[in-house]
Amino acid sequence: MKIRGYSFKCESPFFVYFKKHYCPCCGQKLIRKKVSQIIHSDSEEAKDYDFEVADMPVKGYMKFTHIEFFCPACQKQYTVKETKENDFLIERWK
Repeated sequence: MKIRGYSFKCESPFFVYFKKHYCPCCGQKLIRKKVSQIIHSDSEEAKDYDFEVADMPVKGYMKFTHIEFFCPACQKQYTVKETKENDFLIERWK
């Protein structure tokens, strides 16, 4: 299996890297974690991903990486979108 392209997507980099985030369940500080998937351009799940690198379509396997948050205490994983919603709710409760 030869990987033909790489894609790293970081939604809201200031939110991800410069703000502290806490678990809505236990209150523990969340850790950033890179999550990767290798997907073939002809597979069923390929329709959810963009297989273009430098405006050229990629055929074959491509590695997609993004950031998620992980709670070391309760072992839960949150996407950036879920973390934004949780932060909003936590701020409202204060």
